[in-house]
Amino acid sequence: MPEPAKTKAVVSGVRLFVVCALFLPQFQGIAQSGIELFPDNRLYPTYRADALAHQLSISKITDNREWIGAIGGDLPLVSYSGKKYDVQGVIGASIFNRLIKTPGHVIVSTVDYRVDFNLDFSYESVPFRIGWGHVSSHYADDGIEILGAHSINFLRDYLQLGVAHSVGILGGTPYVHLTYAYHRQPLPDRPWIFQFGSDFGNVALASWAVFYGAVDIKLKEEVRWGSTQSYQLGFLLFPREGTDLRLAFTYRTGYEERGQLFDRTSSNSLISLSIDH
Repeated sequence: MPEPAKTKAVVSGVRLFVVCALFLPQFQGIAQSGIELFPDNRLYPTYRADALAHQLSISKITDNREWIGAIGGDLPLVSYSGKKYDVQGVIGASIFNRLIKTPGHVIVSTVDYRVDFNLDFSYESVPFRIGWGHVSSHYADDGIEILGAHSINFLRDYLQLGVAHSVGILGGTPYVHLTYAYHRQPLPDRPWIFQFGSDFGNVALASWAVFYGAVDIKLKEEVRWGSTQSYQLGFLLFPREGTDLRLAFTYRTGYEERGQLFDRTSSNSLISLSIDH
């Protein structure tokens, strides 16, 4: 007679084999139908110069002692490829910190959070994006002391629509993006943001380096249609499908992207190392 432990192991093995035999054709059918889980490629482009693009990055502001740290990215969850169109579900989440490095200490002044749930389409090679998102912005403890300001309850729950299109003459992808905040504080009656921009150039200097430029402009109803403008030059390093490592210089001017300071203006130059995924 087999020992009880060995008997259980045999029974478990038989069950596992039966389950695999039953469900393997289903997984094969999913693959053959054009559905892919956790795809490597992205249908919709990254807005490279956008200060709130989902990314993993560190930026040094050259005008002062401040740094900007971002931890996050876009993760494609599932794709479907049809004859004329492709569809992709994407989740994006990032935390943006404004830091001041002093000898032996790091001061955190602001912490902003952003999360997006997007459905991206590509029809005849033209990508579209619709989605829902949330932004909330906060002072860190150090920020309240350093900036000497009272915090506000700043948040946006929003719907968004974007479209991009590759243009050969630019060597890049211009885009237009519209955001409507259906729940917004502290100014609930100013919900719209109109955003447009492009990357351009994308000239291969070597197998491991591509030179590019990018611009991103946002017109915000919350500041009576004032703008935030970002102009960027940089390099894609060791380019690969689905992931970009970028070294860039950015000049950003206009209204602050930090929610606690949304009605203030500033102009800064930044040097950044970023990973887009």
